[in-house]
Amino acid sequence: MNKREEFIVTYHLSFQLESVERSVELLLAEMTSGIQYYSKRDGVQMDRVQDTLPFVDESVMGEVRTLEQIDEDTYSVKFAFPVENLDAKLGGITNLWPMVAGEVFNFHFIKSAALIGLDLPDSFQKYYRGPGFGIEGVRDLVGVEKGPVFGSIIKPNLGLDPAQSARTVSILAEAGFNFIKDDEICVNPSLCPLKERVLSIAGTLNEYRQKSGRNVLYAANVTSDFSVLGKAAEIVVTAGAGGLMIDPFCTGMSAMDYLRRNFDLPIYAHRVGYGLFCSGTNFSIGYDVFTALFRMLGADFSHVGGIWGKSEASRRKTTSYVEILRKKSVHKRTWPVVTGISLENMADYYDFYGDDTLFMDHIDIYRDAESAKNKLQSLKEKLAAPQ
Repeated sequence: MNKREEFIVTYHLSFQLESVERSVELLLAEMTSGIQYYSKRDGVQMDRVQDTLPFVDESVMGEVRTLEQIDEDTYSVKFAFPVENLDAKLGGITNLWPMVAGEVFNFHFIKSAALIGLDLPDSFQKYYRGPGFGIEGVRDLVGVEKGPVFGSIIKPNLGLDPAQSARTVSILAEAGFNFIKDDEICVNPSLCPLKERVLSIAGTLNEYRQKSGRNVLYAANVTSDFSVLGKAAEIVVTAGAGGLMIDPFCTGMSAMDYLRRNFDLPIYAHRVGYGLFCSGTNFSIGYDVFTALFRMLGADFSHVGGIWGKSEASRRKTTSYVEILRKKSVHKRTWPVVTGISLENMADYYDFYGDDTLFMDHIDIYRDAESAKNKLQSLKEKLAAPQ
């Protein structure tokens, strides 16, 4: 008999009004067969549907796998529910989300909740394609066989039109950067429209490639309403960009899968907005959960955060994110991305993150282009990275 495939979800929970056992029982019911609500003058009463409707099919039911007390008020609870409750092809990750990240953050009997683990069955993971290029594929694109990859950000919102953006990119390419991306808040501003911006930048990088023989990868920001996401990506592809950038916390995670299935370009997943989900005191979702999902959904690049000025616990979390993106999996490996740094301290970061990392400088080029070029060349020599 084949082992039943299951979704495993782990929380840290504290409870109020109901007992621990009753609260856990109700939460499992909500994730599977459902709960009945009774609003009365003295409060809300909740009952499991299967307690009052005897025809509920037991095949939908999950189970409480573990229940362990962490401290005086908090419990680690692990639930399992059958893969048959969810169709990856019609529903998918978007249908999974209300099951594992829905009412658990809303029930009156839950005082605090942190979703800290999400283990997906093989059939569900394999439905999603993972990175189209991954670490090895991107290395082939930019011609960097070993060592880290260095990137920078163009910021049209500083006042750059398409021609000025292209000149900035030319400076970055000449300085030796391997990767360039749009700013996360810039898609199609009137000052620097998407199509014109990409055409100018792609043309500049094509000229540079013909002259130098070196390819610089440019990812354009296509973060848009889902109804026009495909249109934005078509504009970028037709205009000649080498990659697509998206803010999945803003578009919804399935938008990344849409890009992965329909456009054959590397995908850069920005994490702008993650703090809303991951930094709450009473309700939160561990960023490692999102890190794993982004890789599964097709991110070739994914943010992992910096380390300086952080606690030891934060450094351990960052290490976990990096391991999630690089570990052996059914999917290709994803580049960890480190931002918020400069060429001046990048070498220190390298000691922590290592070779298979995209280091993003977004300060030096706007200070002094010639100085930035010299700093990057010195940094590459110091790290013995290929030119």
